Amino acid sequence: MKRTGRPTIKDLAQRAGVSKTAVSFAFNAPERLSKETCEKILSIAQELGYVPDPMARGLARRKTQCIGILLPQSIAFVFQNPYITELIRGIGEACEKENFSILVLSPLEGIFTHAVYNAVVDGVIILGAASDSDVHTVCRQRGLPYVTIDAGFSNNCVNVGIDDEQAAYKLAQLLIEAGHKNICVCTLQPLSKTLETSGSSETIRNRCKGIQRAVDECATGDIIVEYHEVGTSYESSFSAARDLLSRNPAPTAVLCMADVQAYGFYRVIQERGLSIPQHLSIATFDNLPQSQLLHPKPSTVDQPGFQKGWRAAVELFSLLSSLQNQGEQEAQSVVLDFQILNTGSIAPPASHS
Repeated sequence: MKRTGRPTIKDLAQRAGVSKTAVSFAFNAPERLSKETCEKILSIAQELGYVPDPMARGLARRKTQCIGILLPQSIAFVFQNPYITELIRGIGEACEKENFSILVLSPLEGIFTHAVYNAVVDGVIILGAASDSDVHTVCRQRGLPYVTIDAGFSNNCVNVGIDDEQAAYKLAQLLIEAGHKNICVCTLQPLSKTLETSGSSETIRNRCKGIQRAVDECATGDIIVEYHEVGTSYESSFSAARDLLSRNPAPTAVLCMADVQAYGFYRVIQERGLSIPQHLSIATFDNLPQSQLLHPKPSTVDQPGFQKGWRAAVELFSLLSSLQNQGEQEAQSVVLDFQILNTGSIAPPASHS
């Protein structure tokens, strides 16, 4: 039996006795046809098994009804961090209300900006890029509307985030005021920049500034802070915690830049028959839903991951609407509130208690 090819717009137009333009209107602008004509075309399309080619539709309309989410590292790596899930949940809720789909983009060949060159999307939400990243230039060269999350606040772009420097400052203060002199800071891993190099995110830089400011303000001046790059997966956090707590002297307090990093320290302390905060104080960022299962709950910067994602998508849709209406791009950066939740994982060092 001879196989027939997929029915085309020409086949449908001939069968319905209308032009190809009328077929296009039936799927993309039905209000431009009479109700009877539109229903006839759609009925015959169903009979023939005709489905519009989304790529062709996008090219014709110069719209894809899709936004990209540009990740700072590979998909397999990034999605080990549950905080990313919260961001994308927020983006997803906003997109569903606007009938937009999502395309997840990761660095191509290890290069952050390459993903933007090839993305067939109406706009992009970029996670974690620095304000001086080349990705801003690439988006502007393409004329691609974009919004960043946690890229720092400047006139360079529309950004959604919290005051990371102030949040880290307040979190570090909790540890210092409790009497800790030996503090370990778990920083985030750098972003993909080129095949040979990587770049620190604005988030990391600002948080480190806040921590150092808290240390500099300490009257005694005898605080030791060591910075260690730690991954954002359960396995990497456990491995790092096991190594850092085996040092002599071991830190009496840990400040993590992600909740998932703190989970490794909780596990090591439990395996050694010790307890938090009696033997180790922990402070962290995120306040993820999973963290509510720990005892005691980590003292944390409660930053709204879901809200960040949702608001970034709303701001991007505002930019898209402005472009469609040929108006001014009025969207502005958004500084979200944060809270410091001191929930019992911080106490004076064991020798001071």
